[in-house]
Amino acid sequence: MRSFNLLSILLIRSAGIALLIQTMLPLTLSAAETTAYKVAAGDVLSVSVYGDAGLTGLFTVSTDGTIGYPLLGNVIVVDKTVNQIGSEISRDLANYVVNRSVAVAVKEYAPIYIVGDVQKPGKYEFRPGMIVLELFALAGGLRETTVRTDTSGIQLVAAQQEYEDLSLQLLSQDVKRVRLEAELRDTAFNYSNNEPALLRDPGTIDKIVGAESTLYRLRLSAMQNEKSNLEAQRQNFVEEIETLEKGNALRTQQFQLLGMDVDASEELVTRGAASQSALRERKRELLAMNQQLLESSSFLARAEQNKNEVERRILELATKRHNDAATELRDIGFEMARIRKKMSFSLQTMAEIGASARRVKSLDQMIQTRFSVVRQSGTAYGETDVEEQSAIAAGDVIRVSLLAAGTPAPPRSLSGVN
Repeated sequence: MRSFNLLSILLIRSAGIALLIQTMLPLTLSAAETTAYKVAAGDVLSVSVYGDAGLTGLFTVSTDGTIGYPLLGNVIVVDKTVNQIGSEISRDLANYVVNRSVAVAVKEYAPIYIVGDVQKPGKYEFRPGMIVLELFALAGGLRETTVRTDTSGIQLVAAQQEYEDLSLQLLSQDVKRVRLEAELRDTAFNYSNNEPALLRDPGTIDKIVGAESTLYRLRLSAMQNEKSNLEAQRQNFVEEIETLEKGNALRTQQFQLLGMDVDASEELVTRGAASQSALRERKRELLAMNQQLLESSSFLARAEQNKNEVERRILELATKRHNDAATELRDIGFEMARIRKKMSFSLQTMAEIGASARRVKSLDQMIQTRFSVVRQSGTAYGETDVEEQSAIAAGDVIRVSLLAAGTPAPPRSLSGVN
């Protein structure tokens, strides 16, 4: 009976994989993963303009490589990185609005497809850096499930992908941890990773660090703005209190003088030198001044109370920032410990798969597997043969075909199909 050992060949050809499993070193990235991703037709871009919700939203890249963006119309984005797109949009928006910071990210990648002799043909989610063999593994391998097959290669790819995803999660949590520690200690955010296992793709690290750095600046700016507003309110209350205190001092003097006038009028009435009506008028003036003094004192007390409340809120700003950071740090500690445990288990799984793969004795009866990619170029499509380690682009269609061992592959037409 024939044995479909396509992925065993991969293990035999790539002895470095077995050495990787034995030493439990980090996986090697493909060349495509070390460069910045370039936007393709079918991708969904998230454009965020801080301070302007009307210019923020999701935009699908059309087949002509553009997005319809407010104010700017059709913007060409295909074959550009998100940093290039963000810089160009920010530059062009400056002609309409000023002081707008633009951030662009890929919200959804154009899907990829696999057809032919696989167990689960269809549409799959694209991830930058994917290779043909990863998509083949996601599709369940060869379609002939009734034949005894060495699946260790597929299992190894799946385990490697899981380890890669866990490494990315751990890196993200580690960068967030450093950012929260900076907020807790009121220091500058500066990420320096001392774990070689996480230093895999400089582009990915820069993207994660950049996102956390932006969040750090936004949170700090929001706190500083709120503090500035509160300080301005506090100064207003201080000036109001000074004005009220001066007014109260003058009213107190007037009250004392009116009291003296009332005493003098009473003396004159006693002697018959003044009328009772004049005395009553003086007393009414004294009562009115007393009422004004009480009202002013009430205003003064309210202003002092408001000033104390603002000062309390100023003190709470830093305390709240520290408490929030401490709470999130505690949760991140638990999450990082969980991820590390899963990574350790993943490494153990890869080691066991590698040991199982090395026990494969015979590769005499083989079925050759041929991979080809159908890719859009402009408005046309072309198909060409690819290798197992070839990089996949968003929107690609991978075709898997089986050939008998020793049978030459038929020529593949590379002409475009509209």
